[in-house]
Amino acid sequence: MKKSPLDNYRKLIQSGKLTEDSGQLTVVRNLQEIYSKFIPYYHNKQKSFFFKSFKKVTLPKGLYIYGDVGRGKSMLMDVFFDSLDIEKKRRVHFNAFMNEMHSRIFEWRKNKKLSEASKGGDDPIPVIAKLVAEECNILCFDEFQVEDIADAMIIGRLFENLFELNVLVIATSNIRPDELYKDGLNRSLFLPFVDILKNYMNTHYLVSDKDYRLDRVRDRPVYYSPITQNNREDFEKSWTEVIGSSEEESTSIQLKGRQIDILRSAGRCVRFNFSELCQKPLGVIDYLAIADKFDIIFISDMPMLDEKKRNETKRFINLIDTLYESQSLIFILAEKSPNELLQEGKDLKIFRRTTSRLEEMQSAEYLNKSSN
Repeated sequence: MKKSPLDNYRKLIQSGKLTEDSGQLTVVRNLQEIYSKFIPYYHNKQKSFFFKSFKKVTLPKGLYIYGDVGRGKSMLMDVFFDSLDIEKKRRVHFNAFMNEMHSRIFEWRKNKKLSEASKGGDDPIPVIAKLVAEECNILCFDEFQVEDIADAMIIGRLFENLFELNVLVIATSNIRPDELYKDGLNRSLFLPFVDILKNYMNTHYLVSDKDYRLDRVRDRPVYYSPITQNNREDFEKSWTEVIGSSEEESTSIQLKGRQIDILRSAGRCVRFNFSELCQKPLGVIDYLAIADKFDIIFISDMPMLDEKKRNETKRFINLIDTLYESQSLIFILAEKSPNELLQEGKDLKIFRRTTSRLEEMQSAEYLNKSSN
């Protein structure tokens, strides 16, 4: 039999894989309470009518864990998930789950033969929710967030059905429930879902001063030069270590009348090449928007700069100034070291500040400050 979440968390501390954290321990105790109520409920549900307990065994409320990035939310959910000795359980990235739901809706509308869908009228949501409930008794979502109007328009009815079908939901997020789909189109239609979520799930803010993502790259550089095969591989390893179990996805940042397209992101981490940031007509307002949405920025293929690249040079200066003031953590793969990126030209004097900031952003003091 598997051990409980609290037992497994303590085992990780004893083995040295984790350090004790009071904020994390509070979350584990909440998960332990859910575990201690869910397991009897689950086993009673599996029994035949004649062997069911006469005591009232009810499904506990789920848990919505939110807080700053890198505090261990996903790890704690994994500790809980791995403790469950049941077959019908699922852990999934929230965006992947919603993409799957849209695909199921499409298939239902296409042939109306999905699990007796013809008996369900014109609404596929109850049918699909029932299928999900038959597949799993507990759903664990990583990075719960709602940014797409297509998700926003179905999520309330979908989850209300799942909750009524006694599916237990555990979720992690960087966003508190009341700020989900903030500033989204037709948000008033989405807001009832927040009340549904709070009715079926307790919410907990994970308080921790430490960003554990940095432990994964503590002994790794954040500035790689020159652009060799070895440095490129190390740069890739840092990206993989920093994003951890987060799923890569493309996204965009909406600004007035336009948007910044982002090909690679994972949670609060984002990745660009130099041309995407400095060869396109971006300005300080764009860089501020990036710094606001993401804490860790990877920049690859940084070339040497010269008089022929004055526009790129000015944008790069603005970019580094913005990220420095925002205390962003940046990883750079560059052709040259900071003091060799620009060696002549009219921008050389002002670029010295950029060089100084690039060097400071590699220091332990800056890295520690950026993680708090």
